[in-house]
Amino acid sequence: MMKKLFAYPSLLLLLVQLLSILINPLLETTKFHQVIFNCFNLSALALAVWVVNRSPVINWVSWLLAVPAVLFSALYVAFDHVDYLIWAQSLESAMYIYTAIGLVMYMFNDHIITRDELFASAATFTVLAWGFALAYSVCQLLYPGSIIGTLNPDQPRSWVELIFLSFSILSSTGYGDVILIHPVAKVIGTFQMFVGLMYMALIVSRLVTLTNAVHKN
Repeated sequence: MMKKLFAYPSLLLLLVQLLSILINPLLETTKFHQVIFNCFNLSALALAVWVVNRSPVINWVSWLLAVPAVLFSALYVAFDHVDYLIWAQSLESAMYIYTAIGLVMYMFNDHIITRDELFASAATFTVLAWGFALAYSVCQLLYPGSIIGTLNPDQPRSWVELIFLSFSILSSTGYGDVILIHPVAKVIGTFQMFVGLMYMALIVSRLVTLTNAVHKN
């Protein structure tokens, strides 16, 4: 079973991220919530590096982003200084977006639909959502009150709220219970809307085209 899973790195990355969403609300009230959450983030980051190394993008860039991200995360856990968290999440955000680029290039690298490419199409969506959620987190750390919600508007948004916001914008759902206030936050949201629409158009059209080509042959 594990051997089959390791044959699909995109699936592993997708599962780790989905598992993080499921357990995060359960851990928010625990003492070591941030430590456990960072462990999940680092696991996803390690899988992201593995996925990028299998794609046609430049591999050393992923290491250049991932290694300092891990170091700053460790420093934040050890010393609980917000500057370390800002650097860690900024680098993680860049790493996830770079991973998404690598996954898209991997899917467009040939004219054959494989199982891992299908998993990659789903993983790319979650990777983009993670990357922008981390960007929103950095934004509210730098500009307190830049992102508000209908519940406890004076408090910073939790990770669950930020990832919910990210998925809402990326999918063009837009529930509206978490609102971008600061211009920097709105710029991030604008870029995410554009990326989400372009991703849907490119990936869906490619999958449909390749599926039709398979049926014709």
